[in-house]
This record gives sequence, structure tokens and C-alpha cells, in this order.
Amino acid sequence: MTIPIFPEFAPIALEHKQEIDQAFKNLAPSASEMTFTNQFMWRYCYNISVSRLQGFLLFLAEPSEQEPFFYPPWGPGDTAGAVKQCLGYLEDRGGGHLERVSRDFVEKRLQNVPGLEIAPDPANDDYVYSSRDLGLLRGRRFANKRNALKQFEGQYSFEYRPIDKEGIRHCLELQDFWCIERNCKEYPGLRQEERAIKEAFNNFEDLGITGGTIMINGRVEAFAVGERLNENTFVVHLEKANPRIKQLYAVINREFSRHEGVNYTYINREQDLGEKGLRQAKRSYNPVFMVNKFRVKLKK
Repeated sequence: MTIPIFPEFAPIALEHKQEIDQAFKNLAPSASEMTFTNQFMWRYCYNISVSRLQGFLLFLAEPSEQEPFFYPPWGPGDTAGAVKQCLGYLEDRGGGHLERVSRDFVEKRLQNVPGLEIAPDPANDDYVYSSRDLGLLRGRRFANKRNALKQFEGQYSFEYRPIDKEGIRHCLELQDFWCIERNCKEYPGLRQEERAIKEAFNNFEDLGITGGTIMINGRVEAFAVGERLNENTFVVHLEKANPRIKQLYAVINREFSRHEGVNYTYINREQDLGEKGLRQAKRSYNPVFMVNKFRVKLKK
């Protein structure tokens, strides 16, 4: 399926993967959203479509209950011109903005561009960690994590296992159980996340992503899924654990980092979405830096 020329758009599809993967690889993104997997798994939740503008790929999101937005235009060339065309397109249709625009994108491509209003979007800032730190948990900074894991290991015998075809089915069963425990039906955000997770697992092989599980007594009790973001960074897209088992998130975090993040300097564990509990949990692992993100719109 060919990506149409702007202002025409097509829903993002697996047939676009090779071209989109190459575009991201060429420019080494730092923001977690800039992978084909992320765009694809959230495509129904955000109604994501793709277009081509000269050397750029444009990703348009039209969520049902939010203002439409573009992700940053991706490709070589006149970025400022591409940004203004995106914003003009939205303005002609009632308004909108660019979202998930990383600081390095702003500094390298939008500095001194007139007519733009650029505002921080801290709820979408990515947390980036040393893969060595997450895998080893050494030093005083991680003493509480080590103590918690020691308590877990004194209570449970577990095995780390990469996700295979059979494992996918068990991960989906755990996701169903998690949603029952957390009453996903009552929360739109959790329903959207559930759909995105199922899209990732139902297309696991085609997406070329990597996953790992924690097995306890022969059952999948936690899983994580991720992939290469850039040459130095692995991004974790998904992580879930049985909410009835304490410290299980700490276990899957450590084991997934040890096994899948070992060839990377950094692990990007995405954003906290402005949720206080999630923010505290992510900060407790001592990120080495944040990928700050911004919203961009036309000045009035």
C-alpha cells in the first residue's frame, strides 16, 4: 500500500512498515513515539493516518475527543516549511497543533522559526535510564529496590522467558485478568491501552518487536515488550504484571533490562502521562535524563 501525497492521507498499515522504519532509522529519533510500532498499536485509539510531503512522512492523529494533531514531520529537508504546512492544514479545519515534539527536534530544526508558539508538555516527557543501572541495581540509589527484590525472591521461584507464539496467548490472558482487576471498562484511558496492547500482540511477529515474561509456577505473571529506538537506546512500549503479586513490576523491569537491553546504553521507559503514582515509580529508578517534549502551534 503506497503512502499518499499530502494533503491525502491513508490509515497507517503494516504495508507501510518498511518505509516508515527506514525513515526513523535514518534520523535516529529520541522520542518514544517515533517508531512504527508505537504509531501502529495506537492507530485506532488516535485514528492515525500517514501522508508524504516531499521528503517528509506526516503522521496525523485525529482522536475522537481531543483536538487533532500532527506528530513532528519526519525526514530531511525544509522542516520549518513542513511544520507550517501541517499547522496550516489543521487551521483550515478548525485548529490543531504538533505534539510529542522532542527538545532536540525543536533545537535543531525549529530554532528562530517565526510565527510558532512552542510550549512544554511535561506529561509526555520520556524517562531514560542507564541499561546497566536497571539490570544491576547497584549502589546506594537502588538499595530499596534490591531489598524489595530480595523479599520477592525469598517468597517466589520465577523464570524469565522470551515471548514466543505460545507466550503471546498467555500474555493476552494476563492482560484480560489485569483489566478485570483494574476495572478497565470504567476508564477510557485503560480501554484504549488495552486495545493498543492487543494490537501489539496480535501483530507481534510482523512488528518485529521483542518481549519477555516472568513465569511463576508455570504461569505468565508479568510481561514487557520493546524494541530498538535508535543505535544507543531500547524503548519499552508495554509492561504489565499481576497486580496481586507485590514487587512483580520491579522483577520484570530488572529482568527485561538484563536480557533485552544489554546491547544498548540507554532504556527509554516512556512517559508518566501526568499521573502522580506513575511519576513517583519512574523517578524512583533514577533516570539519567529526560526527553523533554513540546507542543507547537501557530501564533495568533
